[in-house]
Amino acid sequence: MLMRQALISATLILSLFTITPTKATETSVTTMASAQTNAEAIRQKNEQTIRTYFELLSQKRMDEWLKLWADDGVQDMPYSPAGFPKRVEGKAAVAKHYSALPTSVGRMVFPDLRIYPTTDPNTFFVEFRGEIEVLATKKPYNNTYAGLFKFRDGKVVLFREYYDPIVFQEAWGNPSGFTQQR
Repeated sequence: MLMRQALISATLILSLFTITPTKATETSVTTMASAQTNAEAIRQKNEQTIRTYFELLSQKRMDEWLKLWADDGVQDMPYSPAGFPKRVEGKAAVAKHYSALPTSVGRMVFPDLRIYPTTDPNTFFVEFRGEIEVLATKKPYNNTYAGLFKFRDGKVVLFREYYDPIVFQEAWGNPSGFTQQR
């Protein structure tokens, strides 16, 4: 009797280790793996868009750069100095805001770009420096930035940019000098 109970117990324990997944379990695992693969593909595409964003901006290829923005894209600059916008809403407004950039600056590079993905494949935190030659004032504009990028369908829907407004004012003088056509 004792031997029979031991065999039944052993059989039950072994059956727990040999349970084969049901079709529903296999489908669920496949769906989860597919979603993770899709999320990773989205994350990689968006990360490349961030790299392209700064490359095109530094080369002043504004028409190509604007194609990275969603029509309803927003640039937030919460620490902008007085006289400089804190928020630019819509691709057309972003285009207008940056319209004078190609003629307002000389050399412009963004070294030390660091991109930090989040658990959301459409959200990234970035750190970078800007080294920009301001033509109107003949002063360098060297600032350190942090920012948040959010994407929808591979397009920038939000770029929240944090920078030192004092460094900005020292280089540009009048904050409207950034947006005025020279």
